[in-house]
Amino acid sequence: MGHLKVAAVPLGLAAVVLLLALGTTPAAAGQYIVRPGDTLWSISQSHHLDLHRLVAMNDFGDPNLIHPGDRVTVPDPPPPPAATIAAPRAAAPAGLHGAAAKAIIVAAARRHGLNPNFALAVSFWESGWNQSAVSSTGAVGLMQIEPYTGAWAGPAFLGRRVDLNNATDNAELGSALLRHYLEVFDDPKLALAAYYQGETATRKHGIYPSSRRYVDGIWALRNRFQQQGA
Repeated sequence: MGHLKVAAVPLGLAAVVLLLALGTTPAAAGQYIVRPGDTLWSISQSHHLDLHRLVAMNDFGDPNLIHPGDRVTVPDPPPPPAATIAAPRAAAPAGLHGAAAKAIIVAAARRHGLNPNFALAVSFWESGWNQSAVSSTGAVGLMQIEPYTGAWAGPAFLGRRVDLNNATDNAELGSALLRHYLEVFDDPKLALAAYYQGETATRKHGIYPSSRRYVDGIWALRNRFQQQGA
């Protein structure tokens, strides 16, 4: 849970809380130079990019560690949009994050018989333990659940409808899905693949090459949290 030392920027347990206070300065178009205090999550947010997409665009080696001076590939900035009349937006999820979010995830994981560090790793990779995170595809909250998934999985696994904008519901359903995939595949890495690419695709094809970084990155986080007693 440490702050950043001079040599490296760990994706530690306090990193998400720090991101709101950290500025980011882009380098040349398509690249960003890591500054002290940066995290992958803060870089992804400053470039309006899903965290797992940012990781997929780069060869970080250990996705849990980036260093000041590293060059991170990011999308070129889009052209300014034409003026439009804004359509009404759905309510954004409440901005719960950090230790409070972690406690909710741990409690939900335990209710579903999951290793809490497994659920924490998924949530950290997906959202940085940030309930206000919404992906470009509309995935919501701590566990980055798509609304269409919530619509069927809530009744299927929890016996009720869920509000993905509610952190407890979000963590509860994400944990229930992970528990289901663990029971189906009896393999935590296949369960992660199913969470990312879908159950049917995982049954037919196993882990897609494009999913490998996601699966291995989360598993590395899970092991790190386990060692740290997160």
